[in-house]
Amino acid sequence: FLFFSIQTFSQQLYNVQRGQRGYVPPPKYEASAYITTLDVYEELNAVLPMCVEAFSLDEFEAQILKGMLLKKFESYNAVVSNTDNSKEARQDQLKQLEIDFVKSLSIILTPDEITTYVDMDFSDKKKENKKQRRKRKKNKNR
Repeated sequence: FLFFSIQTFSQQLYNVQRGQRGYVPPPKYEASAYITTLDVYEELNAVLPMCVEAFSLDEFEAQILKGMLLKKFESYNAVVSNTDNSKEARQDQLKQLEIDFVKSLSIILTPDEITTYVDMDFSDKKKENKKQRRKRKKNKNR
């Protein structure tokens, strides 16, 4: 009896081991649950010049937009750093924050310019260039 019980435990009847047919790896954790805070002034330096150039804002309008962007990014960091709320609650707050910001843009911009702002892509072009260089290096090595 002892001999048979040792063999059944060694085979792990109900657990499929790695390398066997039917093995399913453990699930990966979703990275979007871990949202990081933004560097406010770095983001401001990326977004503000693009807006001033695209909408040809004068100095007064640029300062108003700068204040609005600062408030938006600081509010974003406050929402993200609040870990008491669930992920869905934080996402809802971030959506509401973005809606309120777009509504407040009506002080400076026309409705057409607001839709242009919403469609603008503020991603960093330096990151894209690095990706392209890596792809070129990979293609040369082939």
